[in-house]
Amino acid sequence: MKAMCFAFLFALVPLEQALAWGQEGHSIVAEIGERRLDTATLGKIRALLESEAPSVTGPQVSLASIASWADDYRAQHKETSNWHFVDIPYERGTYDPAQDCKPNPQAGDCLINAIERSRVALADCSMPPRDRTMALKFLVHFVGDIHQPLHAAERNGDHGGNDVMVTFFGKPMNLHALWDTGLIMHTVFAWGAYVARLETGWFPGRDLTSLAGGKPVDWAVESHKFAHDVAYDLPPDNVLESAYYAKSLPVVDRQLALGGVRLARFLRETLRPTASCP
Repeated sequence: MKAMCFAFLFALVPLEQALAWGQEGHSIVAEIGERRLDTATLGKIRALLESEAPSVTGPQVSLASIASWADDYRAQHKETSNWHFVDIPYERGTYDPAQDCKPNPQAGDCLINAIERSRVALADCSMPPRDRTMALKFLVHFVGDIHQPLHAAERNGDHGGNDVMVTFFGKPMNLHALWDTGLIMHTVFAWGAYVARLETGWFPGRDLTSLAGGKPVDWAVESHKFAHDVAYDLPPDNVLESAYYAKSLPVVDRQLALGGVRLARFLRETLRPTASCP
């Protein structure tokens, strides 16, 4: 009954609230990333987060605890709405900044530019701690977003699958919500269990040297390909069951795992010591 109610609610979620991994996905990416940070980088991150809430220290200060902050912020700041995705057309497969990241005074530009702005702000020690902390929270969230395939694709103006209704094992929801949360929650009920599942079943034996690399543009194009080849590969009746789940789950696993690995690398590089920012 709980799962049925959950899915029904996602079918009714307003468009502007359905543009990200759910809290579970963002927490998974953030936790995987934090586990791969060196002590120095993690110390800088905790110092920033503790500057915002001095009474909260230690394990309570984690990347997972702030991973969905940007979604809450967006609810009151519509000018950041477009920062959460980059709608590369289904049929194109290459990123065109002039078309895919056009500035919109009411909603912002796109995810790729938002990641770069956040990276620059976080790396700048001359900025007030409050601004750098905000940049950190945006960056953790946006690196998660760019690994969700339907954050990097749209087909026929469907807002990344938000306008496509499907039935997943008998539960109605839109396609974007299915990829945000439905596939994760069908696999495990708690995001911590998903992290454990990836740590024990996905990571062992993998050479992540090349997979951990790339820039946000590369990640977006990669996500677009998964959207094109897998997420949008729907049967005519949009009734999704075991076959769709079987081909989608490896993509979800990969994107969550690599989102975390790439987040860790991105944070290490952004916060590495420099002459002006030790």
